[in-house]
Amino acid sequence: MSVDQGGAVALRTQLLVYAVAFFAGSQVLIVSVIIPLWALQLGASPVMIGLIVSARQALVIAFSIHGGALQDRFGPRAVIMVMGVAGSAVFLLYPLAPTVWGAVALQMVSGFLEVTGWIGAQALVGVLLRGEAVYAGRLTAATRLGGFAAPILAGFVWAQFGATVAFIVTAVWVLMGTVTAFLLPDTRPESKPEPVPAAAAPAAVAEPATARRPGILPSLGDYITTFRLLALPAVALVISCTFMRQAGSGIQNSFYGVWLKEVGFDASAIGLLLGISNGISALAALTVGWLSARVRGHWLLIAMTMMAVIAIAITPVLGTFLALAIAISLRGIGQGYNFPLMLTISSQAVGRDLQGRVAALRLSFNKFGGALVPFIMGAVAEFVGLEYAFYLVGAIGMVALAGLGVWTGRSPAFRDGLIRRS
Repeated sequence: MSVDQGGAVALRTQLLVYAVAFFAGSQVLIVSVIIPLWALQLGASPVMIGLIVSARQALVIAFSIHGGALQDRFGPRAVIMVMGVAGSAVFLLYPLAPTVWGAVALQMVSGFLEVTGWIGAQALVGVLLRGEAVYAGRLTAATRLGGFAAPILAGFVWAQFGATVAFIVTAVWVLMGTVTAFLLPDTRPESKPEPVPAAAAPAAVAEPATARRPGILPSLGDYITTFRLLALPAVALVISCTFMRQAGSGIQNSFYGVWLKEVGFDASAIGLLLGISNGISALAALTVGWLSARVRGHWLLIAMTMMAVIAIAITPVLGTFLALAIAISLRGIGQGYNFPLMLTISSQAVGRDLQGRVAALRLSFNKFGGALVPFIMGAVAEFVGLEYAFYLVGAIGMVALAGLGVWTGRSPAFRDGLIRRS
């Protein structure tokens, strides 16, 4: 790891990691603008729109843990570069397959490539940034700044130049992240992996020797090692919040733009709202180190996740751009806090040689929720209308988070202070 004389991570390394996150972490925001609009242009029904959006998670759910193992085996830098080149090429294929089922197929491939690269960016928090809250907050801020610029750019390009140019610009955006990753320090594992601290990862979670064999094919040992991490209360909390926050993210990445389009907002306005959310989120993330030193990280994580869900579930009752901007800003604050808290809590709970897999475990549940919510929303919208789909999904998320709060309050690990503050 590159450090300066004062013991902090070298500024050049920090900036490169943040730049990778700027491009890799904001790709999902571009997709949340152009893919629903593309589905509408293809004439898809609400159920089929949900299927197109959900298809992006199909391969991710099955193979993201393998993607995380690749990070630990070959280093995040190499994996990010390979996935970025391939992902950029796939975006160029969307205009060449202007059918619903063509979109479904491309979504499956593109989603896996995107998420595997994003797992690598998150693994850099533990591999190069030591899992510290202040660095995780800065990385989140960089991601949200990317999320501020990316959807505004995507919405503007779509509105002014059409779908084909929008997909080309998206491909270039992804490729920029690949170029940045090339400049990172070498992240390949050392010949003798750093031992896992006993307090962080008990023997039951230690990596079996079979999981360390070099190779690019999926390994059962990788999956066993990864799912054993759920035995750690800190990891279990993060995974639960990851799944539950999809009640909000699933809405935003699928039917948020569809609803706004139906009530009269154009692509530029939709992109601007998403950009506002991420701009506010970037500012909030910069304060996570300060606030998490004063409020226990697990309570802050639950509260901010709930606020992010509520802020988008109330979208149908907001009739003006100003009201929508205020609500999406509140969501941005919640997202600005909950993401770096999840990164910090989970990365500090395991050793350096498991950073990719703990990130992949979180992404697996994240994407499972990301696949489930749009499909449920599409089905509900088909029968009772899109407005009530917003309310139902939001209510489910709120109830689930309230239950998680009860479990956390009664858990000895959290109550007795055995979990580190993030």
